Amino acid sequence: MEFTWPRMLWSLGSIPLLLWGYILLGRRRERVRTRLADTHLWPKLWSSSLRIHRDLPDMFYLLAAILFLIGLARPVAAIPLPANRSAIVIAIDTSKSMMGQDLQPDRLGAAKRLVEEVLRTIPRSVKIGLTFFSDYGTVLVRPTDDRSKVREALEQLKPLEGTAIGSAILQSLRVLPDRGQLLEEMGRTGALNLPTGEDLPKAAILLLSDGVSNIGPNPVEAAELAARVKVPIYTVGIGTPEGSVMPYNNQLVLVPFDATTLREIAKRSGGGYYPYQEGERLKEALRQFPWTIRWERKKAEVTHLVAGLAGLFALAGGALSLMWYRRIP
Repeated sequence: MEFTWPRMLWSLGSIPLLLWGYILLGRRRERVRTRLADTHLWPKLWSSSLRIHRDLPDMFYLLAAILFLIGLARPVAAIPLPANRSAIVIAIDTSKSMMGQDLQPDRLGAAKRLVEEVLRTIPRSVKIGLTFFSDYGTVLVRPTDDRSKVREALEQLKPLEGTAIGSAILQSLRVLPDRGQLLEEMGRTGALNLPTGEDLPKAAILLLSDGVSNIGPNPVEAAELAARVKVPIYTVGIGTPEGSVMPYNNQLVLVPFDATTLREIAKRSGGGYYPYQEGERLKEALRQFPWTIRWERKKAEVTHLVAGLAGLFALAGGALSLMWYRRIP
């Protein structure tokens, strides 16, 4: 257990003083009792059960005081809490072809806008990660429930060079729950040992690209690997069938759009393909993304629990005093 304000634990030094005062009060009672009655009658009038009646409420009050003082230090403990381990990694194409203006303001800008809408659609408890890819895939944000980190990273994306869709898929798989360990074990042993039953948390990749992969690992083979570790890939075609014309090195070049690879990736992985123009259908699919609830130990402040327990001890002491002495100190 840790404490946010550990210096407040010095207040526990008052507990020995309380005990000392209680002992002195008990001795004073004994002296008064000796003066007021015949000592030969006390064994009959003062039994051990009466001593318990006298001391037990006070012990409850003492325990309540100790817990209240501990609560002042704001204790923090690792406690088991239910958590949704489902995760989605969003992979965005940042190749130079994403500068095409067949979508407004350009393909990359349109992809960012769609991702913003998706972030508002996916249930808050589902963790979101962000990967971008050009000549190779790079994980910017590991799956997290802090959407602000994803939005901040999304704003920083700029067009670069090539299009390595396969690399983006592999990098995304490595940061999804439990998949990284499976892939590491597969790399060592050459065999993929999936856990039995429903032990793997639900996970998916949302890949946004104009579809032309020209560098890096084979994207279809990467999609097949994703299927083996139970990660469907939802692909979004960013562009129009007509393509776009854009200036490059002082000349106009045609920037094509090809959904063939994206459709095949979705098919091989068990996901689905969505043209950019069908964003509403994509959001509806992600809105129903399944949860995977697991118990996880997380650090959390437990002041309220300590204070509640202290209150119970105080109530118990008061109830016993009321029952045995018809009064509450």
